[in-house]
Amino acid sequence: MVERIILIVAAVLVSLLLIYAIMNAPPKDGSEGASDSGIDVSSYNPDPPADAWFQENVVEQEGAVLVDFKADWCGPCRQLHPKLVELEEKYSDRLTLVQVDVDERKNIAQHYAVSAMPTVLLFVDGKVVSGFLGNRKLEEIEAILKPAIEQVYVSSISTDRYGTRQRLGNLIITVSYTHLTLPTIY
Repeated sequence: MVERIILIVAAVLVSLLLIYAIMNAPPKDGSEGASDSGIDVSSYNPDPPADAWFQENVVEQEGAVLVDFKADWCGPCRQLHPKLVELEEKYSDRLTLVQVDVDERKNIAQHYAVSAMPTVLLFVDGKVVSGFLGNRKLEEIEAILKPAIEQVYVSSISTDRYGTRQRLGNLIITVSYTHLTLPTIY
């Protein structure tokens, strides 16, 4: 009887170790991080919800808007937030972070079929262009969102009495009122 119990416990332990190894195996393509690159945004409703707050804070904003669907009781949401703030600071000239509490703004969460938290969606010109589910490493988040963020054109960096400096990606174009300045890449 004792031998059977030992065999059953050993079989359960081996099964758990196998499941653990499968769950933590690197992707077959050799890339690091999550096995998927985000979420399929084609399934999201292309029309924004009829919510004045959402229109003002997301749809009408210039540049990209990162919408973090969260709840106060969600532990992974609290862990993810500092990473999103860091990303907003890094891309401060073209990215704004907006949090949507799904308990307070249920209509917005339902409109975008948010069923798991955290859900993060990237909006450009009021349309969902990228996003991901769950808490991830900062590097993974940036790898998912960076291609869309870098496509955002920021109209003006600075203006002085001599002209306007404009940025498109890593290219700065200076439009001068007095002379022509060659583009600068930094």
